[in-house]
Amino acid sequence: MTCKNIVICGEPVLRKKARPIRDIGQEVADLVQGMVATMLEASGLGLAAPQVGQAVQAIVARGDSEPEAPVYRLLNPRLVTAEGEQVGREGCLSLPTLYGQVKRPERVIVRGVTPEGEETTLEAEGLLARALLHEIDHLRGVLFTDLAPEESLVWMVPDAEDEDGYRYEATTLREAQAAFDRLRARQDRTENGRDARPAGSQK
Repeated sequence: MTCKNIVICGEPVLRKKARPIRDIGQEVADLVQGMVATMLEASGLGLAAPQVGQAVQAIVARGDSEPEAPVYRLLNPRLVTAEGEQVGREGCLSLPTLYGQVKRPERVIVRGVTPEGEETTLEAEGLLARALLHEIDHLRGVLFTDLAPEESLVWMVPDAEDEDGYRYEATTLREAQAAFDRLRARQDRTENGRDARPAGSQK
């Protein structure tokens, strides 16, 4: 399945409330399969349909980045119960290399419909719970930067001298949005054939 283009922060679709999916057919199946392929290609833990330009209620998520980790596919997902609390660093494929501290429930129960049209209930905790809630937020037009304290926002910057291969640099919402605006502009030029250069650093 061909990967889809990931929408970058600043595109209006990321702030729209996604529509429930009423008719489940091949078009929806193809959308979800493309979302899974895109998430895996980007080494992400989740993806929502608005992130690939479709304002409909479809999400995919997993609780681990290992190749064998199961991938959950949900249409019209809704949070049923939430318990406990976890605080952790969160990122997003639509806000590449930006991270912030977000408070989430530790355990959740989510209900939805599979791409095959069957109702399903998913109990999750830890990282999978975080991923599911992050993607459900996307369906409401909410980004993790709406929840993270601004003082927690950081860029992940490559650093060959660091043992992890990267370091974190503090930023602000304004600086981050300006960086994403520049990234989208470069992508637009590339798609229009006016600029074949790689997007490069966001900063």
